[in-house]
Amino acid sequence: MIEAMSTNLQATISAHFRRAALYLDKGDVDRAIEDYNYVIERDPNNQIALLRRAWAHKRKGEIDTALADYGRAIELAPTDTYAYLGRAGAHLIKQDVDSAIDDYGRALLTHPDNVAAYVGRGRAYNLKDEPDRAIADCNRAIEISPERGAGVGLICRGHAHIIKGDIELALDDFNQAIRFNPKNPLPYVGRASILRARGDLELGLSNIKQAIELAPNDPQLHRWAGSAYFQGGLLSEAHDEFVRASELDRKDVYTLLWLDLVRQKTGQPSGLDEASGRLDQSQWPAPIVRLFLGATTLEAVIKAADDANPVKVRGQLCEAHFYGGELALAKGATDEASRLLRLAVDGCPKTYVEWAPANAELRKLDTRH
Repeated sequence: MIEAMSTNLQATISAHFRRAALYLDKGDVDRAIEDYNYVIERDPNNQIALLRRAWAHKRKGEIDTALADYGRAIELAPTDTYAYLGRAGAHLIKQDVDSAIDDYGRALLTHPDNVAAYVGRGRAYNLKDEPDRAIADCNRAIEISPERGAGVGLICRGHAHIIKGDIELALDDFNQAIRFNPKNPLPYVGRASILRARGDLELGLSNIKQAIELAPNDPQLHRWAGSAYFQGGLLSEAHDEFVRASELDRKDVYTLLWLDLVRQKTGQPSGLDEASGRLDQSQWPAPIVRLFLGATTLEAVIKAADDANPVKVRGQLCEAHFYGGELALAKGATDEASRLLRLAVDGCPKTYVEWAPANAELRKLDTRH
């Protein structure tokens, strides 16, 4: 009887496990997590279920929960390369760059020729503003797997070249990546960021449109397109792109900030009041939202940007200066806008989405004076 019950339980666990995978394929992450919960409650040492639940939580933006699952999975299998890769990716989302670099290194100890680990660590070094180390890792990914690693390695290296200011080398890498895999939207985005920063808005938009054709349901691409239209003064097109981005990802606060800028310029009422009620006011970028609502000062936002993590400080100051500058520009305060946007140009990590539009906006302001 006991053996029969055990067999029945195992069959039930397997059924939930398979169904969870189907839910993930359909994009129903909550139901997938429910099934993984069922499996793990009855089989706490099921390492694969822990890894997949971690990935599901990461997909939902529940990063601390994902990190806990990755940690347990690593305890169960300390040499599992993919557990370290997954945890490293979660650390990157939290901008805990040093922890991500450490986990990518651990992944490489167990799998020395892992392309994803080299590219991921390269991205982390880019975020840390260490482009030479990033280039070394990206080059290694390309050497290991010219067939598979070249595309992602070239994109990684292209961003490192941007950080170093080697724009022509960056363009060459993105061009090569497109030739290698013309169906990957990422090198088009990289190329667009350079073109937009140079002021070639039309060609930059063309590249973003190509990326959207390849990934029409990526909200970030629509946000990029909206910001490009905004720079060009095409506010109706910008509005439509931001609305589409918000439909695809209703939790993205930055899309709402851009949309509010469009509304200010076109005399429409703000939609941030309602959205602010859903925000965790202790988390960034809530201070920028309060600035847009007139509920705080820029000085308070700058103070709120401080953090023990230097990577976060740099990124949050970049955003404070950029969105503060855009807000000043929308209100006609061009001198203040110029000051803040110059701070954004000088301080923003060049891998940030705000860097290219800050350059373009500042160039337009400089020509007015």
